[in-house]
Amino acid sequence: MKRLKLFFVAMLLCSVTGLLAQTLDVTGKVADEHGEAIPGVNVTVKGTSKGVITDMDGFYTINNLAAGDILVFSFIGMETQEVQLTNASGGQKMDVVLRSGNISLNEVVAVGYGTRKKSSLTAAISSVGEKDIEKTQNLRVEQALQGRTAGVTVTSSSAQPGAGMSVRIRGAGTNGNSDPLYIVDGLPVGGIDYLNPGDIASMEILKDAASSSIYGARGANGVVLITTKKGKAQAFTVTYDGFQSIQNPERKLSLMDADQYVLFYNEAQLNDGVRPMDFNRRANTDWQDEIYNKNAPMMNHSVTLNGGTERAKISSGISYFGQEGLVAPDNSNYSRITARVNAETKSHNDKLRTGTSLYYSNIESSGIDVNNIYGGPLASAYNLDPLTPVRDEHGKYGVSEYVSQGITNPVGKMEYLHSQTRTDKFVGNMFVEYSILENLKFKSSYGIDLAYVTWENYNPVYKLSPSDFNLVDDVQKSMTRYFNHNWENVVTYDLELNKHSINAVAGSTILEETSHSLWGSGVDITKTPKGEDYAYIDNTISDKETRNSSGGMGIPNRLLSFFSRVNYDYNEKYFFSATFRADGSSRFGPDNKYGYFPSFSGGWVLTNEDYAASLKSIANFIKLRASWGQNGSNHIGNFVYVSNISDAGSYVIGNPLTSGISMQGLAPNTIPTPDIRWETSEQTDIGLDAHFLDSKFTFTFDYYNKLTKDLLLAVKIPGHYGSNSPIDNAAEVRNRGYEFEFGYNDKAGAFNWGVNANISFNENEVTYIGNDEKVLGGAVVQTYGLVTRAEEGEPLGYFWGYQTDGLFQNQTDIDNMPVSVNENGDIVKMQPHAQPGDVRFIDQNGDGVLDDNDKINLGNSNPVYFYGLSLFADWKGFDVSVFMQGAGGHQIANLSRRLDAGLTNLPATMLNRWTGENSTNNEPRASIEDPNKNYSLFSDRYVVDGDYLRIKNVQLGYTFSQKALSRFKIEHLKLYVAAQNLYTFTDYSGVDVEFGSGTINSGVDTGTYPQARTFTVGMNLRF
Repeated sequence: MKRLKLFFVAMLLCSVTGLLAQTLDVTGKVADEHGEAIPGVNVTVKGTSKGVITDMDGFYTINNLAAGDILVFSFIGMETQEVQLTNASGGQKMDVVLRSGNISLNEVVAVGYGTRKKSSLTAAISSVGEKDIEKTQNLRVEQALQGRTAGVTVTSSSAQPGAGMSVRIRGAGTNGNSDPLYIVDGLPVGGIDYLNPGDIASMEILKDAASSSIYGARGANGVVLITTKKGKAQAFTVTYDGFQSIQNPERKLSLMDADQYVLFYNEAQLNDGVRPMDFNRRANTDWQDEIYNKNAPMMNHSVTLNGGTERAKISSGISYFGQEGLVAPDNSNYSRITARVNAETKSHNDKLRTGTSLYYSNIESSGIDVNNIYGGPLASAYNLDPLTPVRDEHGKYGVSEYVSQGITNPVGKMEYLHSQTRTDKFVGNMFVEYSILENLKFKSSYGIDLAYVTWENYNPVYKLSPSDFNLVDDVQKSMTRYFNHNWENVVTYDLELNKHSINAVAGSTILEETSHSLWGSGVDITKTPKGEDYAYIDNTISDKETRNSSGGMGIPNRLLSFFSRVNYDYNEKYFFSATFRADGSSRFGPDNKYGYFPSFSGGWVLTNEDYAASLKSIANFIKLRASWGQNGSNHIGNFVYVSNISDAGSYVIGNPLTSGISMQGLAPNTIPTPDIRWETSEQTDIGLDAHFLDSKFTFTFDYYNKLTKDLLLAVKIPGHYGSNSPIDNAAEVRNRGYEFEFGYNDKAGAFNWGVNANISFNENEVTYIGNDEKVLGGAVVQTYGLVTRAEEGEPLGYFWGYQTDGLFQNQTDIDNMPVSVNENGDIVKMQPHAQPGDVRFIDQNGDGVLDDNDKINLGNSNPVYFYGLSLFADWKGFDVSVFMQGAGGHQIANLSRRLDAGLTNLPATMLNRWTGENSTNNEPRASIEDPNKNYSLFSDRYVVDGDYLRIKNVQLGYTFSQKALSRFKIEHLKLYVAAQNLYTFTDYSGVDVEFGSGTINSGVDTGTYPQARTFTVGMNLRF
């Protein structure tokens, strides 16, 4: 009996053991909150590489699991969910519902040479994700940053197709290049115009020194980390994104028509004591209508292939973008073809990881002179009189009888413009990463940035006016090869010990940048046929006596860097980070070759303290953080610390009339400055991150104080030195301000909605200038002279001119103006030629003389605050988003009128001119001779408020349900309509208020190329 009992016990144990050892098969369906199936969801076993993806209908099956395994369900834009398997036998059915993700504290963001969870960041880093980019039809990558995050200003001095944009992170700290450093897939690149915005997966903006100091020498203006779309472990999918748009000007300048023009100038001649002329009214031409390209087309088409396994993944794509300009469609256009491949593999038990990122782009662009008051087509359209016809009675381009100095028929000018730039750019980055130990990795990467840029220009024979003609046709061409290559080696160590977590990074970088150029020109195309298609230098006369010439040069630049960083985390409660980088640059002399850039930051998650548990019901996350650090900048020319020698003309030795010998002379170009050192940006940041109501409401605050020291500037020297200004460390600029970011996401049944907002306040001040005057000159505009400058205690690039006090209304006002006494004892009025109706200028120093000592700060081109607002909602497939962006507290100098070109057309506001006592106190009397210099003196009459709010993008879309698409084997289909630059709220009277800012020369509008109001239809398709 005893043996029988033992037998049954043994049998029972065997059965239990067999049951526990039995593997499980799990099947199920993954859907969203509305019950719609989600294809492509990653279903993985936590802690392993094992996994599958859901099919077209959201179903999955995963085999050979054990009780206790944890399945992880993840999908972009959805909250990740983990489910542990129970002790069931055979199989389980597990359906999962994924919710739309709010801003997740577990979201991983890119930092320099690694990634970190958002909850553990101790520095000021903002992110722009794929969803944000998809909501707008961006022409350039920089536009995706505009208004999306606090502390980042994106402006453009021209909306011409292909024109670059100015990106400023926490204000301008230098008079040189203030653009941030761009890192694309780990590779520093010289520009990002080659990127297709649709290829971007995420962008991280490193705003403070603690986050960007890992990039040391080039991080003084901030860093933008761009990650392109990578392959996913899923069945291969093909995605098509495309849109078609039409563009028209959002606004035009309000100018006088023919009748108003004649009326004004007849009155002006009477006021000047001249008999009115008999104007030849040949036309009533609206030159803006004549040059604008109505319904200018724009299009984008992109196809992407994505898929693979955990061991090998790939994402590749090709795209085309084309845009005709608002002005001169044959001479202002842009096209870009891109092709890319991102591939990644794992092998050797996942210890070895390799990856390749390859990008090729072909860009063709042509353009006209923009923001150029000296005869560009836009300047002519704004200034040419309306009496001149487009063509005269003989069919030739009309020539003005009243306007000169290069202001000529813009329609004819556009026909004779033949300039084109072609760029072939190849960017590639390859890496090998090996896990030496479980927590020790070594990564080596090599990247290249290669570009060939060809510029061609052809000027035919033409004559548009006595001052605008070309008697002999000519050709110019240049070719430049840019080659940058970068080799990096990085070691990463991670240690988890109880509640302590340490991440350490150390590495080195070797960077070399070179450029080689070759150019040539030729005059008089003698071979036939002629024309733009045959405009080659070989077809011109090769006689040395003509203007035929050629040349070329090569310029190297090298950088050697060493860097390290340690991150410490205690129980996800206390965080600390320290970074150190050393950079050696060939741009500095032997004594200051290296710059050293440290940083420190720390964070404290208050809500993870035991005594803060009561806050969890309202505030589920509160983190305080602080940082300090230094960055550097070497944005100067190569070898400027030495004095180069060049030709300085000839000198005759001996008697020049008899036996003199002409000898070529040489002279130094500049004074050497061997002691110049790195430009350094030192920044302190204090921040707060908070999430409330289960992360429905998010809030971020930052205060920063950034001092840029040892600015590298061209220093003014006495003229008798006979050379160019040398580069020296000659100034300091401080930027300090506050940043606020808000977010709210909520839902009610099938209705989801949210809002994101940000606002930044920045104060810019020059704290030191290393010359006796304590002043740096800025922009100079014809007639008006110097209009911007920098001065200690003032913003970088403020408007400098005269303050006015209305108009003289009568002779009594004139008699009461300030006076002075000259050397002969005579009393001299401050404005000796003033008449009633003229502008009254203010004598700031009370000496009775109107001169430069009376000029003051008239305004600042740097916005004091800038902001963005995004609204979005979706309901049962329908979605709508509205994005608005604006700035304020700054001014613009509107100087688009030519004062030296005769009887130019005028703004319609000048019809409200002074015509008698108390008729107005704003616009002075009509005058051509302008003896009081009402117009030619730069004053506050030209400096206008630049505040604006622009409805940047509105999009309405519909996404078809999976049920409707399943029969066509389509995973996703969305159709949408959108409008860009729909309306702008502003008092600025120029064509575009969204104007470039950030340097000593900015904020001056001399005829900008306006942004377009654009209407778009588009489609997103995946199968």
